[in-house]
Amino acid sequence: MAINFTRPVLDRLNQEIAEMESRIAALQKKTKSTRSKITQLEKDCKLSPSPSALSSKMTRITKHQAELKKISRQQTELSKEINKKKTMRATLQS
Repeated sequence: MAINFTRPVLDRLNQEIAEMESRIAALQKKTKSTRSKITQLEKDCKLSPSPSALSSKMTRITKHQAELKKISRQQTELSKEINKKKTMRATLQS
């Protein structure tokens, strides 16, 4: 392929890869934050005096766990896309 064509495509691929990697980093921070919230809620459950407060905390834990699953799926999808784009980039560079 002509250099005139491949350079812009490679630049765009590099930019997309960088954006996806930064989104993965943001998701990792969100995962860490959510896990710490779950840990704190689990500690609070042990100290919870009333059944309604305990139920509320358990519900929040369940929501945070669902959020972790969602984040994990997003990270998996982004990783797959990054690998596809890196493969495409390697193909164009050779």
